[in-house]
Amino acid sequence: MKLRYTETDCTNPFINLATEEYMTFRAAEGEVTMYLWQNANTVVIGKNQNPWRECRVESMREGDCKLARRISGGEAVYHDLGNLNFTFIAREDEYDIPKQTEVILEAVRLLGINAEKTGRNDLTIDGMKFSGHAYYQSNGYCYHHGTIMFNVDPTPLGEYLNVSASKLKSKGVKSVRSRITNLINHKPDVTLEELKKALYDAFAKVYGGEVERFDIPTAESDPELKALIDKYSSEEWRFGRKIPFTTSISERLDWGGVDVELQVEGGVIKDCGIFSDSLETEVFGVLKEKLIGCKYSKSAMATLVESALPYAPNSKEYQICCDIINLIAEGIM
Repeated sequence: MKLRYTETDCTNPFINLATEEYMTFRAAEGEVTMYLWQNANTVVIGKNQNPWRECRVESMREGDCKLARRISGGEAVYHDLGNLNFTFIAREDEYDIPKQTEVILEAVRLLGINAEKTGRNDLTIDGMKFSGHAYYQSNGYCYHHGTIMFNVDPTPLGEYLNVSASKLKSKGVKSVRSRITNLINHKPDVTLEELKKALYDAFAKVYGGEVERFDIPTAESDPELKALIDKYSSEEWRFGRKIPFTTSISERLDWGGVDVELQVEGGVIKDCGIFSDSLETEVFGVLKEKLIGCKYSKSAMATLVESALPYAPNSKEYQICCDIINLIAEGIM
């Protein structure tokens, strides 16, 4: 197995997220890449989230805080230069989430801090979160990325993020700030360079091999990367398309929160928006296509579950679709 490592001093989220996707779809068989990067004063939302619900957009504009959208699922996160982002990139055969997670845990241990994994995608110290993770897979190309908070300013979390009471309740905490911690709180003299070195050493240790460093491509050298940067910085990608909805549904379920907006005309669903912080990604777009043009009736929703869903009945995607369709059906008079 070939181990590759790169980092960037660029702090522009649109360039960094574009570079992440660019490298993901160029991953070679038999190699694993670790990419380290930082964003300055940025809120990054999951692929299927509604920025107007998740963020205080006007406050972000006043504070010169950028809004970015990634292609992975999950919840909105705040990035500043007290946070280090990591991405593991690999083809499906080499993609190993537990092993990749162990690299982060081992790096923190090398700094002298005891950390553990809790839940599906959080790493904690003394029960407080310092690292959240999200995942992406498409046609055998995969990435696993996340944050490592070593000295994040917690103030903007309350200024820029809207976190529902139901989400906090599901995690058993009173506020976002009460459930996070910085590495500096447990090792006051930790530096960014020490953290990067610990990650490099942990990568080599956990995978048991030599790590080759390489340089990141630039937009000037590759028009395909330039096109991705244009996508990530566009208003259409970041904010999405608003629809004149007539029905709105919000609920928090065991797989995450969901907001559904429906434009119903003449008893038919003419348009639809589905927003979620679920770690699943593609299922929401698939369901949206099935709903548009469907009759807005309980019998039509039942038929959709019985015959039109393209997922196996025991799959997570099928459960998500059924849950959302049932929510819609419950609201039909």
